[in-house]
Amino acid sequence: MTTFWKEVQQVRDEKRCELVISGSLFSERIEKNGLDPGIFQVTHLNFLEISKTHLKELPPDIGLLTNLTRMVVSYNELNKLPSEIQSLKKLKVLDVSHNALSELPPGLSDLIELQSLNVSSNELSAIPSLNDLLNLVKLDICCNKFAAIPVSVCDSKLFHFTDLIANKNLISEIPIEIEHLETLRVLDLSENQLEKIPGELGSCMKLKELNLKGNKLKDKRLLKLVEQCHTKQVMDYIRSHCAKANTDNKQGKSKKKTKQAKKVNADEVIELLDELSILHVNDEILHVVTTPKVADIRPYIVCCKVLNVNISDASTMKRFITAQTKLHDSVCEKRTAATIATHDLAKIQGNLIYEARPPKEILITPLNRKKEVTAAELYTQLNEEADAIRKEKKKNTYSGIHKYLYLLKDKPLYPCLVDSSNTVISFPPITNSEKTKMSNETKDILLEVTGSNLSTCKKVMDTLLVEMLKLGLGNLDNQGSNDEEGESQRNMLTVQQIKIVDEEEQLKVVYPSRTDIQTEGILIKRP
Repeated sequence: MTTFWKEVQQVRDEKRCELVISGSLFSERIEKNGLDPGIFQVTHLNFLEISKTHLKELPPDIGLLTNLTRMVVSYNELNKLPSEIQSLKKLKVLDVSHNALSELPPGLSDLIELQSLNVSSNELSAIPSLNDLLNLVKLDICCNKFAAIPVSVCDSKLFHFTDLIANKNLISEIPIEIEHLETLRVLDLSENQLEKIPGELGSCMKLKELNLKGNKLKDKRLLKLVEQCHTKQVMDYIRSHCAKANTDNKQGKSKKKTKQAKKVNADEVIELLDELSILHVNDEILHVVTTPKVADIRPYIVCCKVLNVNISDASTMKRFITAQTKLHDSVCEKRTAATIATHDLAKIQGNLIYEARPPKEILITPLNRKKEVTAAELYTQLNEEADAIRKEKKKNTYSGIHKYLYLLKDKPLYPCLVDSSNTVISFPPITNSEKTKMSNETKDILLEVTGSNLSTCKKVMDTLLVEMLKLGLGNLDNQGSNDEEGESQRNMLTVQQIKIVDEEEQLKVVYPSRTDIQTEGILIKRP
């Protein structure tokens, strides 16, 4: 009789559709006895994840899981994929990133339902033809050994294709077929070996995010724009100045268009850059005292004020919240590396203390809830909610704050941020307080990022401030010349430094310092 891993047996018994095998515990089992073959008997699975293990080979029996729609086999040691993967005809998402793959099976071309393919951080220099994958939306080939963009994805048949991530490769040219990607919105070719950009790229009219940084472009004006300006200005320049190879019968028409095109001058564009002003810290400004107890829990915190914001519009507030959610899932690594909290500064009293307390000694009114509870009670409530969700939906994945509960499991102390009235305004990585919640009347914001690594906290804060600037949460500079679409208006944001000190008032960190927010394409005014 076959003995299943208890996790696999539980999935079978409860008829769950998802199975996650991740981490050191599973890695030890795999190294000793290989994968549990019982996994491939759970044929009703539609999501399978095998990650962060020493798995060196994916068994051919993977082809038996024909109901899979999503498969993540990342952060392992795979050097090849079995050809049987072509049997997974329902697969929509395939992630085999962070392995040691040097080739991919030809059968990959048969996965016609595939929408997202992530093969980043491998040893690949080629990929099977993808032009028959008519549902393809995103392809990530970054951190490999590609010398060229796969021409098969530059096909007009791929009318859903929007994202091509190909940074950190050996790409030396962009194929002229790139002009066929009329739906392309994101193109990352940073840190490659590009020396020139074909004018055909200018035909990608829906391109909103273009990253060409870290290439040795021979056109010095274009290089300057790439390093300092937004995608719109870069694309305008490419359309006006970069030669097309494909000019045959359209030569006369192209010349006429070029003459009529708005001439892009690099220096003029830089004058229209968004502006972020930093105000110096002083002793009268709010500061944060950090205590030794957080050292083993969540040791780092960085904060700053954002002044004179305008979030009275509901859609602006929604975009701001969405930006935070995306950061939590990306740079913050699902809150394991860092957690963001935002507060209405007017609702905070005095200076702040960042410390760790027993769960029963933390009283907080959680965001979007009315009753004040202890952190212990909140943790229990959320676990009960998560269990109810799992039973109802028969899934192990949760939305919202429920998916972060494991970060506090068995912790004797929880971190918290407290103001001078002893009000807990933040309980990372779970929630902040309803009492300091922002509203459409908020004028000044306190931003807070906590985490296990100071450089990560600063990186998250840098990214958040840039997002706020781009969203137009500060003031608009309307003094520039306005074109028909108002594109020459500048977003402006004012940030004030906040210092973090220890209990002896010794400075630990001040943010933003002169080394923070080193973002190109934005004018930074520092004290």
